[in-house]
Amino acid sequence: MALFLVVEQDTYFKLRPQQSPELEDNEKEFIQAGRTFELHSYAYADATLGSFNGHIKFALKNASIQGLNTWFAFSAHIQVEQDGEVVYPIEDQVTIPVLWVTQDTIFKRRPAQSTALPPAELAPVSGGTKYFLHSYAFADNQGDFANHVKVALRYEQDFLRGLSTWFVYDGHCYVEYDGEIVYPLEGPDTPILRVTANTVFKRRPLPSSELPADEIFPVRPGQTWRLQSYAFRDVNGNDFNNHIKFAFKYSKDAINGFNTWYAFNQHVQVEMNGRIVYPSPQMPPAQPPQYSGIPFQLPGNVSTFYTDQPIIPGGNFTWGEATKNATRIPETVQIVDNIIALARQLQRAREQLRRPFQVNSWYRPPAVNAAVGGASRSYHLTGQAADVEVSGLSGRQVANLVFSWWPGGIGIYSHLPNVIHLDIGPRRTWGI
Repeated sequence: MALFLVVEQDTYFKLRPQQSPELEDNEKEFIQAGRTFELHSYAYADATLGSFNGHIKFALKNASIQGLNTWFAFSAHIQVEQDGEVVYPIEDQVTIPVLWVTQDTIFKRRPAQSTALPPAELAPVSGGTKYFLHSYAFADNQGDFANHVKVALRYEQDFLRGLSTWFVYDGHCYVEYDGEIVYPLEGPDTPILRVTANTVFKRRPLPSSELPADEIFPVRPGQTWRLQSYAFRDVNGNDFNNHIKFAFKYSKDAINGFNTWYAFNQHVQVEMNGRIVYPSPQMPPAQPPQYSGIPFQLPGNVSTFYTDQPIIPGGNFTWGEATKNATRIPETVQIVDNIIALARQLQRAREQLRRPFQVNSWYRPPAVNAAVGGASRSYHLTGQAADVEVSGLSGRQVANLVFSWWPGGIGIYSHLPNVIHLDIGPRRTWGI
């Protein structure tokens, strides 16, 4: 199959995925728009480096430049075609991450304190600024970026000091992908405000009839917002006239330019980690969880497990999903432990994406693995792998979203575009 790289606009081929001004003359080659090169292969990420700093890596076929055949190019300037069809970027890759700057801050060339960097490595950015990104990362194979996020700005007109790659303090920004906030990763303790009845948000804790129209905002039952904070009393211990005061966590949720509002306390509730924390619920006596699924036994355990029982307490993945509804019972304690370890990582991914996961295949005994054409050393055999679908996302989109932190293997399949393979074996990728 013929694979070609088409240069869409004037650009540089580079020996390293860095900005052109950072490279020596012998590390780059100017290429005019309209040129076409036959390729042996290409990639836009690997398991060691992650994404290539907003670049694509490619190997020329039957040709070389400066005696070399492997180069990088800024991916917004090129496309890859296979047998006349565009394969990069493909539709799954077109959804663009957006960086929102929440307050005046400094973009930096290195993840360090501003006072430790020279002025040439700093660029002031105003709160409220929005940038479309080629990529972002909050860690690499050397670790995290000291409370910074690394971003590659997508469009040249947004480049700062002529450069696209910068670091920004992660308390001053967030990243949105396809309408969902994907960074910073939220823990389960983020408070969520849920509207339970038709009501209005108010700028002051007074009856609606006493407020002008610009101080009220109608909301419907079922709407939710993530909160930075909430309170039902002031610093003197006085309540807010039967209202709750709250501040939205994200600037994109601000209403009429304000992020702090009040609501009648009988029309809303605050949830945290799946529990209602305001108003304080009347808690019934604790009862042991009751399960109605198929009962079965697991090696190394004397208690009975059920197919509708979560693998980890409070988690979303069940033993029925791991064992194909109790038809594939693990044969050893080690396999049971592997299933639990994978469930913890899948739970982290589910909480990041905030979407339901459908498990297609998890643990496979040897006979089942052979019957479905699984690899002879498949991690499904040891309970360390699962093939899943995520509601509303393709396998490639899921891979892009978890790539920076997933500890093991990530694979997608051309014939199953909505399925992604995730395992906790060695770090490696295929199909992405």
